[in-house]
Amino acid sequence: MENKAFFKNKQEVMQSQPIQIRRGIFQGDSLSPLLFCIALIPLRNELNRAVCGYQVHGTEKKISHLLYMDDLKLLGRNENDLKNEIKIVQTISEDVNMNFGLEKCARICLKRGRVQSIMHIGNTFENDIKVLNPRKAYKYLGIEENFDIQHKNEKEKLKKE
Repeated sequence: MENKAFFKNKQEVMQSQPIQIRRGIFQGDSLSPLLFCIALIPLRNELNRAVCGYQVHGTEKKISHLLYMDDLKLLGRNENDLKNEIKIVQTISEDVNMNFGLEKCARICLKRGRVQSIMHIGNTFENDIKVLNPRKAYKYLGIEENFDIQHKNEKEKLKKE
């Protein structure tokens, strides 16, 4: 695989000679987490620029996502917000040649704590993401979350781990 690097300064954009990439960095390598985080910077920037998410009370800030390493949670005020955020994730992940394990992904649309119906429009990326069953727990950052979560039990479980 051959790639070229582009460098930009105030006057011009320069291009390197072709760079042949023979293999990537192993997952256990100490550089791996840093490079992974660097690769996700464009995704984080685009999600921050989007006009999606929840307004933080008393500020101009909006929260559209929670991202820690490879765990991403998108937050939208409505189905449209969520679709826009999913489109951003799809575009950026294609740009950096990253695939999401869609079997681990789920989505749900809530309004004031109640599950809303989800529309399926055509054959789109967001329709490949299964609808989260509100009665089942899911894990985010290794912690189970759902509507009926027993916080006391969860704390005890974490203490044992």
